[in-house]
Amino acid sequence: MQQKKRHRPNKEQSTIRLTSLYFACIFLYYWLFFFGGEVISTFQIYRHGNDIYHILNVTKSTRNPSKAMTTTKNSTLTPLSQYEIPLIHHRIWRDDSILQLDDHPNIPKNWAEAFRNCIDIHTKRNWTTYLWTDEGIRSFFIRQYPEFLPVYDSYLYDIQRVDAARFFILYHYGGVYTDLDIGCHRNRHYEDLIHSMKRSGAMGALFPLTAPMGFSNDVMFASKNHPFLGRLIENLPKRNRWFGLPYLTVLFSTGPMFLSSSYFELSLDERATVLAMSPEIYSRTGTRYFNHLQGSTWWSIDAKLARWILRHWGSVGALTGFTLVVRYIVNKRRDGSNTLSQSRFHIV
Repeated sequence: MQQKKRHRPNKEQSTIRLTSLYFACIFLYYWLFFFGGEVISTFQIYRHGNDIYHILNVTKSTRNPSKAMTTTKNSTLTPLSQYEIPLIHHRIWRDDSILQLDDHPNIPKNWAEAFRNCIDIHTKRNWTTYLWTDEGIRSFFIRQYPEFLPVYDSYLYDIQRVDAARFFILYHYGGVYTDLDIGCHRNRHYEDLIHSMKRSGAMGALFPLTAPMGFSNDVMFASKNHPFLGRLIENLPKRNRWFGLPYLTVLFSTGPMFLSSSYFELSLDERATVLAMSPEIYSRTGTRYFNHLQGSTWWSIDAKLARWILRHWGSVGALTGFTLVVRYIVNKRRDGSNTLSQSRFHIV
């Protein structure tokens, strides 16, 4: 029986693959060497899984959505009466063009329809919706937090400014923030989650858990002046730096990993002021309190590299360990010159 010949890549293909692998390794080594602290934090968050969170879960014991919630570790939770969440829905877009009934070339049609649908649903349930534009956000910072404007203006990407603004807005006003690619449902209401937090003796901050680790920042519930939002605001200037790629810079300076690592830095008592939303509540296939629409305003090609790293922890682990050892030796010879300076921005 004649055996089939295996296809072998030609010399040019092999050279391209080896060159790509070479440059990928150089970048990975560079990133691990200069940003070892973020690597350690990410590994720790991944290793602990969901054990570090107070999770709001869904039960199937009742037909009433607002009563079908339980929490883990709820004996240590801070009473919600200290942190009431107002019925305010915050949305962010660069201008008010999303309010126009005609199709707009810069706005996905499904986003505009979902935005108007949310307004219709919430108006009937006594919610107030705020649309924050670029101009409105700048005016807000000038009036309320002028100390942060130099950091705000120094961000390289618009999405960083949007990320930072949502933390300040929730801290200042309280309420619920959702991205424009998150729609509302008529038979699943946000106040159901707020009422469930009250019944559980929970606290006034709620963030969704996401895969492969940590929090997502596209949906956030918080009371006015919540201490964890204050901590996030204080951490923003400290994390304002370049992380090697646009995607990683956003992820670690203002995005989901910034949010997750800031939570991980909290003490056990401080973590008891924050509640995590289970995937059953947040995900596309769960109870569908949130309608996840297609679309992304900041993902790019470099995101593939970051996601590859997250999927191949074992392959990266040996290089990470070696790099961190080298970095430790170098830092020991530097008389502590790499320590982070204290932020001059504080909540007063």
